[in-house]
Amino acid sequence: MSTPNFNTDLKLPNKYNRGMDNKYVDGVSIPLSVGLYTIDNGILKYLQTKINPVVNQDGKQIKVPVIYGNPERWKSAQQDGGIRDKNGKIMLPIIMLRRTTMKKNSINSPINKHQTYAFKSGWNSRNIYDKFTVLNRITPSETYHVSIVPDYYDISYDVMIWTEYMEQMNLLVENITFESDEYWGQDNNYKFISRINQIKQTTDLPETKDRLVRSEFSIDIKAYILPEYALNKQGNRSKSVNLQYSPKKIVFDTEIVTRTNK
Repeated sequence: MSTPNFNTDLKLPNKYNRGMDNKYVDGVSIPLSVGLYTIDNGILKYLQTKINPVVNQDGKQIKVPVIYGNPERWKSAQQDGGIRDKNGKIMLPIIMLRRTTMKKNSINSPINKHQTYAFKSGWNSRNIYDKFTVLNRITPSETYHVSIVPDYYDISYDVMIWTEYMEQMNLLVENITFESDEYWGQDNNYKFISRINQIKQTTDLPETKDRLVRSEFSIDIKAYILPEYALNKQGNRSKSVNLQYSPKKIVFDTEIVTRTNK
């Protein structure tokens, strides 16, 4: 039995890659979209960084890795009863999840994509905040983000947890289920309300294989999807979110027309 190693067994990045950063315009990432990857990543990161599951083993506190179960890994885990490293040793403890189903929520409407709503921000690159602006009481040019209404979905995730001892499993289940009915996601990013359903626990005590405790449960997520581009009323492909600016200054001019009578 081996404890998973983030850098070798799971092949996770160990350095921050600045090349993956998005470009920002007026503090908002352009283009703006919410997709299935955004939802998957938000749920995964919440488990990894917020819940931050740990167990006690041999007098030490061990961080439990949380991984996404691609089809090959999930099928292998079901057949073998667990996840094994490159040397064939079962990795305990570990948590794996995958997205299983998604269906449209009842609040959806066919006309959603033809409706828009706007929200605004204050100071921006077109109207920089400085002393001259304040002393002259210059009105800021506000930025409006005009977005179409997203589609709302009910998405389900299956989760499997493996530990060596029941005491470790109880601790993990308690920590995760206590966060049910909360908004899961990353800080300053998209979050989605979650609910954890019935938990099924099994204990395998084979004579020739490793002893392990396994729990299975599902997480229901109330999510929304906003694609980067959508067809507008004219049937043309256009951005789902657009930027607009309010007038910074309105100038009134007087024009005098004189008539001479001859």
